[in-house]
Amino acid sequence: MLNFLIFYFKGDKLLRPGQNPWAHYVYMSWQSASVLLLPLFLILLTSLLVAIENKATAWKHLYALPVGRGAVLGSKLLVLLQLNLLAQVVYVVLLLASGKLLGSVRPELLFQQHAAPLTGVLLLLAHTFVATLGVLGIQYVAALWWRSFAVPLALGIGGLVAALTLLRWEYIDWVPYAAPVRVLHGISEQPDGTLLIQPGVSVAEWTSLGWFAAAVVVGYALLLFRQRAD
Repeated sequence: MLNFLIFYFKGDKLLRPGQNPWAHYVYMSWQSASVLLLPLFLILLTSLLVAIENKATAWKHLYALPVGRGAVLGSKLLVLLQLNLLAQVVYVVLLLASGKLLGSVRPELLFQQHAAPLTGVLLLLAHTFVATLGVLGIQYVAALWWRSFAVPLALGIGGLVAALTLLRWEYIDWVPYAAPVRVLHGISEQPDGTLLIQPGVSVAEWTSLGWFAAAVVVGYALLLFRQRAD
């Protein structure tokens, strides 16, 4: 919404005459989401989902079901992954729709004269989804370990602030909370105004996958521990 208003009122100052506006619009919008909105959404999502069982003390009921601990862990994790993907897909749809709307209300910005970079946006979506897995996994484990809603939330916000502070650090690719932002380094605007997404999986994305895999193992161990403790 913010970038829509920026382009609506100041779009003629952000774009060169005759420039394809889509690449610049997508980059600015994706930057806004990756830096703050998406990580905060994941932090809140994982904390709220696990808090359902914590508040209702429903873990004993889950353990009484004739299913293994892996099924309990996997079912909630699958819901988190689906909600994460759904949120990002909805964001892409709204992003492209807002660009089309800008083309209607501000035809001089030339959104209607150029095709939306659907392939590039979908590729960017795939990279971003992979980059968010590390944050999701860590927050899931934190929410399993601490019954308080506030502690995982504070941990996530602290991790995000630390990642944004350390963005110039040479080893920032190993920090999972920075991975969604690092995806932006694979985006470039071509001289003709088109969007170019670098192929291949970046170091930050591989690191995010590693953190996610480690979180699944630790989460399973925590469920076994919690079963005995409860």
